[in-house]
Amino acid sequence: MPLLRTPGLGRRVAVTLGGIVLFRLGQSLPLPGVDPAALGPVADGVLPGDGLRGLADLATGGGMYRLALLPFGVLPFLFARVLVPALARLHPRLAALRAVRAGRFLLERRTALALGLLGGLVLALVAAAGHLLPGAAAEEVLHLRGPLAVVVLAAGAAAGTAVLLPLTRWMDRNGLGDAVAVLLFVQVLAVLPGQLWAVRERSGSGGCLAVAAAVLVSLAVTIALVIAGRKGERRVEVRYSPLGGRRPGAELRYVPLVLSHRGFVPAVVAVLLFAPLRLPRLPYLALLFLLAAAGACLAVWVGRSVLTDPEAKLRTHVYLPGVEPGVATVEYLAALRRRLAVAEALGTGLVAVLPALALAAAGGADSDGYGFGGYAFGGASVLLVAGAAIDAVGSVMQEVQRRRVMHYYAARSA
Repeated sequence: MPLLRTPGLGRRVAVTLGGIVLFRLGQSLPLPGVDPAALGPVADGVLPGDGLRGLADLATGGGMYRLALLPFGVLPFLFARVLVPALARLHPRLAALRAVRAGRFLLERRTALALGLLGGLVLALVAAAGHLLPGAAAEEVLHLRGPLAVVVLAAGAAAGTAVLLPLTRWMDRNGLGDAVAVLLFVQVLAVLPGQLWAVRERSGSGGCLAVAAAVLVSLAVTIALVIAGRKGERRVEVRYSPLGGRRPGAELRYVPLVLSHRGFVPAVVAVLLFAPLRLPRLPYLALLFLLAAAGACLAVWVGRSVLTDPEAKLRTHVYLPGVEPGVATVEYLAALRRRLAVAEALGTGLVAVLPALALAAAGGADSDGYGFGGYAFGGASVLLVAGAAIDAVGSVMQEVQRRRVMHYYAARSA
């Protein structure tokens, strides 16, 4: 196979596997002052039957409700990547710093550390107050009391996030793919089999098989829809004027308008907003579809305009055949983008309701979209697994392809 002949693949796979082992070790070790023998059985008994807590447990890789050294896994790094572009728009200096690669990494690292400290502080306050899980009293699961417990737990969570920084950098430089994407997929996948087994114990093997089939089918279709949305584009033919001695044959012949930049994010937000509601299935699915579609349209409207690149090209002796230059060209491109936004909204709504439909067909969806009495196998869980899988596999394949191209040109130059 060409993939196995990639130079240095074995070493990079070993580095990635080693990083995964260290990461999961950090999510298994308890924070200082925590009694894992008392907290573990409570979490194992409560989380499988609680939809929202089960979903949070799935997203954090089982670390948050067990007060692990890495309670949130790589979620602070993931949220930092989302917050940094938004913060850069608020201040010119942040925007200038983000424009440089080293500056962007610095902003993301500091934002991730701040999020880890803030999340650790909130988690410590909740645990010290005894509200982490039903039946998990502070005096039973914590060896420390009062403000000292809050300080120790928050400092431990922040230290875990700080330790994760060099680990992700080491995996990025010497491993395969994007470390954050790979570790996110690992931490989600680590909890999924346990939740499936909990479904089996509660509903029997037949119910477990039905839910597993529904999850796998909806997962495959969701991944296909998201990939189609990310890869799909509307190619607008362009032509070059003879000004400036240009050679049209060496230039780009079209302007690509991408169908979807956001993938499953608006769908996940919509499902999470509707998760606490108890509605009949049909109104639930209809409102969920409308909210996800509206979120996709809002993201298109708020986000960066895709007309920036076409307008830049049209200022460099480029024109669209059959369309008048100037205002008519901009209106034509805006009309195309509106059509793409409608298609993206419909696809996002379908992605949001598809897992709930699959679970309902399997006979395991409640009115809130979760399976079998509140298990975390609703739309958000499936979308979370799908997004993590797409990002992890995509980053790994991109890294492999880049290494193969570099080796090819290095061999030719030698």
